[in-house]
Amino acid sequence: MKYNVIMFNMSEFREWKSGIVNRNYHILHNLLEKDQINKIFAVDFLPYTKKRALKILMRSILKSPGGKRIHFDLTSRLTKISDKLYVYSTIDSIFSEQKVYKKINKLINKYDLFNNLTVKQSNNLLVWSYFPMFSGYFNYFKNSKINSQKFEKEFECVSVFDTVDNWMEHPNFTNYKDRIKNNYEIISKESDYIFTVSKDLLNIFPNAKNKEWIPNGVDLEHFNKKSDKTIIHAGHPIIGYVGTIEKRLDFELIKYLSLKNPEKSIVLIGPVWKNAQVDELKSQNNIHFLGRKSYSELPYYINEFDVCIIPHKIDKFTKSMNPLKLYEYLACGKPIVTTKVSGIEKFQELIYTAKTKEEFNEKISQALSENSKEKIESRKNAVQDENWKNRVNQMLETISK
Repeated sequence: MKYNVIMFNMSEFREWKSGIVNRNYHILHNLLEKDQINKIFAVDFLPYTKKRALKILMRSILKSPGGKRIHFDLTSRLTKISDKLYVYSTIDSIFSEQKVYKKINKLINKYDLFNNLTVKQSNNLLVWSYFPMFSGYFNYFKNSKINSQKFEKEFECVSVFDTVDNWMEHPNFTNYKDRIKNNYEIISKESDYIFTVSKDLLNIFPNAKNKEWIPNGVDLEHFNKKSDKTIIHAGHPIIGYVGTIEKRLDFELIKYLSLKNPEKSIVLIGPVWKNAQVDELKSQNNIHFLGRKSYSELPYYINEFDVCIIPHKIDKFTKSMNPLKLYEYLACGKPIVTTKVSGIEKFQELIYTAKTKEEFNEKISQALSENSKEKIESRKNAVQDENWKNRVNQMLETISK
């Protein structure tokens, strides 16, 4: 069975090209490798405020993301990235949600984008979303007039929502909690299949037809890359963290670790959000903020860590997560100390979990002292099959049943 895909992304393609990747990125790019996938029409993050719309206009519509421009007007751009991938950026969503869908429908038909299947192949349309700020896409495309001029028949629509975190509890979307809650209810009703990054997220969709927990994955080969020179200029042992520096981090815990380990370096890699209270951390001599690093660079940094940490607060938002960094740390074979975040249960025997800041500090010392070549290999082996290719295979098998 072959599928043409319309995917509503939680990111801009421009961000992915700059090295900022997420689950959405990995799923899309692994779908592109599948023979089952004919073409993907990827819709960039749809703006819901004028401020965000202006940013997208300036950096994703007026500027080219690369590839060949297929369509351009005052509010949108369609670009052919490859024979299988088209990227659509638009700000029409701040005027009318339906206008976005109508224009997508029109462009696919106008340029006959989905018509290179043979007569014997199925021509199903797969509408796949990561973006709960809007919810009308499933209903619209189930009743759309996207058609195959070659076969003179409309595409049969199958809808998928892949749930990354609980956006109702996300600090960036506090003012949109009611809107997102309402959209989750619509998605639950309209989606044929729902995947969730954590078990906890299954509870958001009590009435969903088909829902399945499919955790994050990792590219093991990618994370086994090592630099032939030192890139972190800080004293060992290095306690390392990779991720966005924002309110989900327990800053008091990090400061405590700094004070209790003056002989160790704490290295934090990731962008610092405006609301992150990091002034006290920056005043500590053994805490180093290295900023955002691209996906291609991450293995080199993680492989210089002596122990990796996940110092997240435990709240409604972190309970909905399945930390991508957990898989990346394991792929590098590193010892891991973490608070009791969601998704760690599967690797309980390989990681160190702490409930208090005192215990967290003790576990760091234990992790460093117990590390060995055997443990390093055990961690890498644990994620051998936890790769994105297998995640996508699982998703497509579910959809194709």
